[in-house]
Amino acid sequence: MADAIADLSRTPQHDVGAEQYVVGSLMLSAKAIWEVLDSLVPSDFWLPKHEVIVTAAARMAHQNQPIDVITLMDELGRSGELEKAGGVEYLHVLNGAPSTATNVGYYVDIVKDRALRRRLQEAGMRVAQMGQSAEGDAFELADLARAEMDGVAAGARVDVHAVGSTIDQLINRLDEKPDYVPTPWPSLDKLIGGLAAGNLVIVGARPGEGKTIVGLQCATRLAHEGLVAFISLEMGEDELQIRLIAQYGEVHMKSLRNRNLNKEQWGRVAIARQRFQEAPIYIGDDISTLTQIRSFVRSVARKGKLAGVVIDYLQLIEGGGKENRQQDVAEFSRGLKKMAKQLQVPVIALSQLSRPPQGRTSRTPLLTDLRESGAIEQDADVVLLLSYDRAKKPGDLEVVVAKNRHGEMGTVVLDWQGQFARLRDKTWDPFGSTQLDI
Repeated sequence: MADAIADLSRTPQHDVGAEQYVVGSLMLSAKAIWEVLDSLVPSDFWLPKHEVIVTAAARMAHQNQPIDVITLMDELGRSGELEKAGGVEYLHVLNGAPSTATNVGYYVDIVKDRALRRRLQEAGMRVAQMGQSAEGDAFELADLARAEMDGVAAGARVDVHAVGSTIDQLINRLDEKPDYVPTPWPSLDKLIGGLAAGNLVIVGARPGEGKTIVGLQCATRLAHEGLVAFISLEMGEDELQIRLIAQYGEVHMKSLRNRNLNKEQWGRVAIARQRFQEAPIYIGDDISTLTQIRSFVRSVARKGKLAGVVIDYLQLIEGGGKENRQQDVAEFSRGLKKMAKQLQVPVIALSQLSRPPQGRTSRTPLLTDLRESGAIEQDADVVLLLSYDRAKKPGDLEVVVAKNRHGEMGTVVLDWQGQFARLRDKTWDPFGSTQLDI
């Protein structure tokens, strides 16, 4: 390992011959000029004088000036860079390097490959320095290291295409099943379609009004499609497992908490155990920062196909280091949206709601009740606000679709089955319904 790190200091990868062919081609063919400039940037060249020449050629090309050895020499002379470019003799050497520009694409690929390898080497040295430093949180350093490598990969290629060039791909996909995972509640799916890949879904509720129930039921539904990362910043794994047993086994929560189960209930526990023993739900209950959340989710994703992420709940994420808590939460919500897009899975973030202000007569929550940050509303694709009135409507939980970037808004009423830590559609029929099993 030490030898591998020492190798990082060796002369970076480069191919002077390939660079000379590419730079020389700029003076031979107008077509070659754009083939080079569309694929490479001046900093991709190892020799500084090649970088100077390509920069000047790019400047001329964007001004629609003809490029040959004479005009390029003139441009470099006027900018005072002729000596930096190797002088008159070197420009003539480059002009004669390729006899034709026909194969310039092949040499462009070589130059691009060597540039990427150099950037990997540079990133590797920075990562090695991070590892040797005694400063900073190790999890945050690991995240920075991943960002270094991701940055190298992201800069390797830029996809530029006209919108019309991909329209046929979209039309072909119109015959396919939409990229949504249904929720456990068909009545809600009629409004939001389901849980869409790349979407940030916010589920807001006041304490004790069902947000963890919704999060767990969504997780169990997503588990039909692949692996699920469930980050619990509030409850421990045991508490979550009790709720899952109550859901699947229809065992009363009170009996589970009091450890007072009859024979029939033990049978139901056994059924729930069998169903969950191989459930691909991974619970992280020793996590507190956004960096740790990202690390945990990546670890789950490495085990197989990731279907979704659930976070319970947003305001309990620590860190950020901003001037105030609102800025911290804004950073967290943006980070979760970015994660959803990068991983192309739904990310469901549960959120605490503020108590309604004095004078408001309705209990129905509003978007402005999202606690600690208006940025949550901006970043979310879907916002679901839950309302449960134990006194007046003990069997009903209202789900207000307060934001839906791609569809309808409205309100759905679900059947509250708190004794089983579960919600059902009001129209659910165990013998005839198409509702998906939780």
